[in-house]
Amino acid sequence: MLDLRTQTALHLAAAAGKTEICGYLIDQLKLDMDERDDDLGDTPLILAIVENHNSTAAFLIEHGAEIMKSNYKAFTPLHYAAEEGNKEILQLLISKGAEIDSNSESGTPLQCAALSGKGEAVKILLDNKANPNSVTQLYFPPLMLSIIARSFNCLDLLLKAGADPNLGSCGKTPLIAAACEGETEIINCLLKSGADPNARDNCGVTPLEHAAMRGEHAAVKVLFPITSRISSFPDWSFTGIMKHICSAKAGKQRDCRRREVFQMSKSKGEDAFKRKDYLDAIHWYTEANLADPADATIYSNRSLCWALLNQGSHALSDAEMCVKLRPMWAKAHYREGLSKCIPIIF
Repeated sequence: MLDLRTQTALHLAAAAGKTEICGYLIDQLKLDMDERDDDLGDTPLILAIVENHNSTAAFLIEHGAEIMKSNYKAFTPLHYAAEEGNKEILQLLISKGAEIDSNSESGTPLQCAALSGKGEAVKILLDNKANPNSVTQLYFPPLMLSIIARSFNCLDLLLKAGADPNLGSCGKTPLIAAACEGETEIINCLLKSGADPNARDNCGVTPLEHAAMRGEHAAVKVLFPITSRISSFPDWSFTGIMKHICSAKAGKQRDCRRREVFQMSKSKGEDAFKRKDYLDAIHWYTEANLADPADATIYSNRSLCWALLNQGSHALSDAEMCVKLRPMWAKAHYREGLSKCIPIIF
């Protein structure tokens, strides 16, 4: 009853939306509704939700499928319903007692909905008391994710539900994220909600400077009147800011600070790895990566941490980037090969 990916007939029927066949396989052949496949560890219910077969998903739920059974990514059916913006299944899962703030390697269902820009799913989750300030060690809070998705609707819903306009992650605040994208509507909304225009990232750079570095003139004009004067700028005017930000002196100062942050973060990552605290190591390697995205050793180190946590897709992604940066480095190819063997090895 298995295919080459070790999916049962029930997995295949659920993924194809064949509800009657699912019923036969469950009632007559007594197949396990909650068995994971060997690909991503998906259950038949997860596959039905991912493929948007609502009637099949509802049938499985009503017939007792485990609604909190997760796959290898720790994604539950609620995560996928939120990510897909599937209101019908989202509400059904919640009515059956699904955990609103269940956590995965990519955060909570609310974080999945925010990143996908699914405003209706965000509203349903918030109405059912999802935490608008859910924080994980490796993932941005919902408000930051709504900015990445460029979803003003999700942003507005989250702020009205009590999302902290200054709560960021990986050295960035929501205002910095909006400034980097030049999203003036979002910038104004954050400022009205109490976002700090003078908050700096790990390299000491303000939202205004981020906007200026990316040539986002409209964003600079919004932020300039409310940003405290930065002493290193000889001419504190719009023209002076745009001129200085592109100067060799300013670039050298930023590069020096980034190097300091890189070395500190890499060292903390190595210390965490020695303690076998792989999640903390990933956090610090990510900080180092943000300071220097071209350093192959960071991708290599982080890939190994993901592998040790049995997270093959993340391990492979980092390993492939490592190979791209240093194609002649044997360790990079070793990391890539190792990541493709998960979960067989670990």
